[in-house]
Amino acid sequence: MISGRRYIKSSSFVMALLFTILCGAAALSLGYFIDYFARGHFAQSTEAVLDSEIRYIKSLPDLSNIPENAHRIYIPLDRNNAIPDDINPETSTLREGILVFDYPQGGPRYAAKIYQFEDGQSLLIGYDITDIAHDFRFMQIIGIASIVFVMIVVFISYLISVFVVSGTNKIANTARDIMNTGDLSQRIDIGSRWDDLGNMTTVLNMLLSRIEQLMTGVRQVSDNIAHDLRTPLTRLRQKIEAARGEKQEDLLKEADHLLSTFNALLRISRIETEKQRSRFQKLDLQNVLQDVIDFYEPLAEEKSISMVLDLQGATLEGDRDLLFQAFANILDNALKYTPAGGTIRISLHNADGRISIEIKDSGAGVPDSDLAKIFERFYRSEESRNTAGTGLGLSLVAAVVELHHGTVKAENSASGFRIITIL
Repeated sequence: MISGRRYIKSSSFVMALLFTILCGAAALSLGYFIDYFARGHFAQSTEAVLDSEIRYIKSLPDLSNIPENAHRIYIPLDRNNAIPDDINPETSTLREGILVFDYPQGGPRYAAKIYQFEDGQSLLIGYDITDIAHDFRFMQIIGIASIVFVMIVVFISYLISVFVVSGTNKIANTARDIMNTGDLSQRIDIGSRWDDLGNMTTVLNMLLSRIEQLMTGVRQVSDNIAHDLRTPLTRLRQKIEAARGEKQEDLLKEADHLLSTFNALLRISRIETEKQRSRFQKLDLQNVLQDVIDFYEPLAEEKSISMVLDLQGATLEGDRDLLFQAFANILDNALKYTPAGGTIRISLHNADGRISIEIKDSGAGVPDSDLAKIFERFYRSEESRNTAGTGLGLSLVAAVVELHHGTVKAENSASGFRIITIL
């Protein structure tokens, strides 16, 4: 038996791990690059300024006349180069020989060097690096923030991978349960609808519903075939046994009935399974209905049935032959069950982008309990068992309407029975 796939063995985990390694390496490289080059630029530029300042001091004839500068400090030291008590250099040096300290305490930050003159005098020469230090600190923060951001992205990618694996395991587990139990009524739990997995789960549930419907139809067809074809096959066998040449016409009728039944089954099956739209074209539905009416008008006149028409113009993309057959089946059914002298009303309305076709007869109608079943294959009410037919006409109607993304329903009314088709 196939078990649920563990997370560490999933492709999502492998991709998340690879993503973590690559992003981690990129983050560390970025942090090192920012720190290394920012620190190097900071130290180099500071030392260059201090060296320039020392050269300037050396060029002066008298140290007592050093001009004042708001960004420089010059502090004379004793023979031992002792640093004044109010200066506390940082233990971490910017570069060898450079002192970093705040002067006065809590004030601007300085970088300084001690220069000893030939006469033994020493001078602490400092340069205000407050702005540069601030920029350097800002670059360090950016480096740290970049690393933290990448780590957050890695963590989110881990959560996404767990979410994906969980969703795919739900789909796999449901499919496995269906295979093991044969229960097509099971559905995949839809945890969310905003993501691609949720959309795929919705589509798969629709697919399962369709498969369940088709499998149920197959089982019903098997039962109905055994019921509806047993009688004509029995009659055919009896007539063949008794035939001596004079019964050939009856035999042909029975054979034709069987052939028409199987042909109708095959036609419905092709419509439902192949879903071919290669013959779709723009057509005028009013003309299609009018052709159906013209075809059945002689039969209506023969039964003294009047047909009342209310047809509006309507166009759609569809298969003309299939639509003709579908409406012909509905009208044929109406003529079959409408008593002599009755009325059939046929209407075609086009409103709000939807086309409604209603064929209403003045017949006895169908028991309410049978309304939901009349579009099933081979279904025939007990009252119609003795009339000619295969029980497949309305099944073909349902298949054709579904092919055209429409709906069809049957209703009893106060004055008869009607079938409404929406395209």
